[in-house]
Amino acid sequence: MNAITLQNVTKNFGEVTAVDRLDLEIREGEFLTLLGPSGCGKTTTLRMIAGLEDPNDGEISTKDRILYSKAKGVYIPPEQREMGFMFQSYALWPHMNVSKNISLGLETKKLSREEVNSRVHNVLDQVQMKGYETRYPSELSGGQQQRVALARMIASETGIFLMDEPLSNLDALLRVDMRSELKHLHQTLGATTVYVTHDQMEALTLSDRIVVMNKGRIMQFDTPAEIYHRPKNLFVAKFVGSPPINLISGYIKKRDASKVFLENKDISIDVSSSATALSLADGTEVILAIRPENIRIGSPVQGKPSVPGTVYAVLPSGSETIITARRGESEMRVKVSGFVEYVIDDEIHLEFDSNSILFFDSTTEELITH
Repeated sequence: MNAITLQNVTKNFGEVTAVDRLDLEIREGEFLTLLGPSGCGKTTTLRMIAGLEDPNDGEISTKDRILYSKAKGVYIPPEQREMGFMFQSYALWPHMNVSKNISLGLETKKLSREEVNSRVHNVLDQVQMKGYETRYPSELSGGQQQRVALARMIASETGIFLMDEPLSNLDALLRVDMRSELKHLHQTLGATTVYVTHDQMEALTLSDRIVVMNKGRIMQFDTPAEIYHRPKNLFVAKFVGSPPINLISGYIKKRDASKVFLENKDISIDVSSSATALSLADGTEVILAIRPENIRIGSPVQGKPSVPGTVYAVLPSGSETIITARRGESEMRVKVSGFVEYVIDDEIHLEFDSNSILFFDSTTEELITH
C-alpha cells in the first residue's frame, strides 16, 4: 500500500522549474531517500509533501486523503497533514529546555499532561537523552540537539516522518553513529520516512529505495543495490559511488567472432566476456564504466587480458587504498584493501572484471542493456 502518492507535481519559482511533472509512489513503512545535487528539487519536493510549499500543478495524497490537488481545489494546511518534520537546522526553541521543545507540539493537540509527560519520557529514552530534560539547546552539542529534534518528531506519533538533511551539520564520525541510530529507529518504529540528502553514503546505507533527482526530474528510482550496480544513465553512474566510477570513451572493435575490445587512441581493453559488448556492432561508439573495486592490479601474464598504466597518485586511508593510474589521456581509479607499496610513476597492469563492466550510449548517455 502506498503511504504517499505524487502525481504530475510541478513547482515553479518564477521562470525556474524546480520540480517538473513528478510522479512518485512511496510505500507504507519504507525508508525512501530523495538524493541529488543542490538545486535538483529534492527539498522542494519534501516541502510540498509537508505543505510548506504549494505546487503549481498536480496532486499529492496519502492512503487516506488528498492533501493537495490543483484540479480538485483541495489544500490541507501543514498542521493538519499529520506528518513529523525534521529540519536541517533542527529548529529548536533556544529559550525552552529539552522537555519543553518536545512537549510544545503535543500540548497544542490538547493531550493530557500525563500523556505528554509519558511521550517525552519515552522518546528521550529512545534517543538516549534521558537526564537532559532541563538543559537548553545552547548547553547541548550538535549531536545532542539533533537527537532532541529527532525525539520531537518521534513524539508526534504521526506515522510519516519527513527529514531534510538532518545529519549535514554533524562531524563525519557523528554522522556515521547517527546513521546507525536512524536505521535502528526506522526498523523499530516502522514509520514511512522520506529523507532528503545530497550525501550518497547516507542514501545507500539508510534507504529501502532511492530517488535520484536532477533538474527537477527523476533520473532513477530503485533499490540502493540496483542504483549502484545498474545505473540507468551516466548522471546516476557518476553521482553515486565513492571513489567515482571509471568512465572510458572508445569504440567497439571486433577482431573476430569471439574477440571484442574497447579501444581509443590510448588504450585497448578486452571485453570479450561481456554479453553486451558481443551484441554491439563493430565501430559502435560507447562509454565503458566500471567501479574502482572491480579493477584488480595484476601482472603481465601471457594470454591474460590486462591494461598497462602508470601510477599517478596513491591515496591510503587505512582499510583501503585508492590508486589512480593513467595511460595517455585515459585515467583509471582502483580500490584495493589495506595499504599498498606503490609510488608515482610505477608501471602496473590492470585487470577488469568483465562481469562488472557497463556500457553507455555516447549520445543518449543511457545504459546499454543486452
